[in-house]
Amino acid sequence: MKVLFLLCLVAAGALAQFSSTGQQGIVDVHNKLRSSIAKGTYVAKGTTQKSGANIRKIKWDATVATSAQNYANTCPTGHSQGSGYGENLYWSWTSGTPSALDSYGPAASASWEKEFQDYGWTSNTLDSATFNSGIGHATQMAWANTYAIGCGVKNCGKDASMSNMVKIAVVCQYKTPGNYMGQAIYQQGATCSACPSGTSCESSSGLCV
Repeated sequence: MKVLFLLCLVAAGALAQFSSTGQQGIVDVHNKLRSSIAKGTYVAKGTTQKSGANIRKIKWDATVATSAQNYANTCPTGHSQGSGYGENLYWSWTSGTPSALDSYGPAASASWEKEFQDYGWTSNTLDSATFNSGIGHATQMAWANTYAIGCGVKNCGKDASMSNMVKIAVVCQYKTPGNYMGQAIYQQGATCSACPSGTSCESSSGLCV
C-alpha cells in the first residue's frame, strides 16, 4: 500500500472523530516529547537539549477539538484564519481504504516531532532562521506555555491530483498558541523550577500540571 504525507503549520461544530484512544495517543506523543525536554534528556539530531523549567503538561480540550474537527471537515488545503489557536496540519494519502482514522493522530504528531531529528534544534529563541529551518511543527509541540490540544481528522476521499489515492487530513489546534517570533520556546533551567502560577511539578514527568 502506497502512503504519502505532507505537513503544514501556522505561526502564532462537529464532534471529534478521534476516539478516546486516538485522543490519548496524540496527547501521549506530545507529552513524551515535552517530558524529555523538561528533564534534559531530549536529543535533537545528536544534540542534547537543556532541561526545561516551565514546560506545562498538555491535556485534551473538547472545545479546541471541536474547532479542529470543524476545520478538518472542510478538507483544508491551508491554515484556518482567526481561530485564536496554534495549528499544525498533516495530510496523508493512501492507495488503500482506511478502516479507522485513530492512528493518523499519533502518526501526525510523530511526524511533527521528527523535524527536530531531521533538521536539528540550534536555538531556543524562535527567530526567523529557526522557524524557517523546518521545525515549526515541532516547536509548537514543545512550546512551554501551551497546555491544551484538540485535533480533528477527516477522510477526504479520492484525490484526483494524487492519482486518486485517498486523502486523510489531520488538524491539531493548540491553546495557548506557540511560535511567537522572538520568544523563547521554553525557559531553560532546572526541571520544574519555574512552573507557572497555579501549577505544580509532576515529578514523574518533570512537567507543570
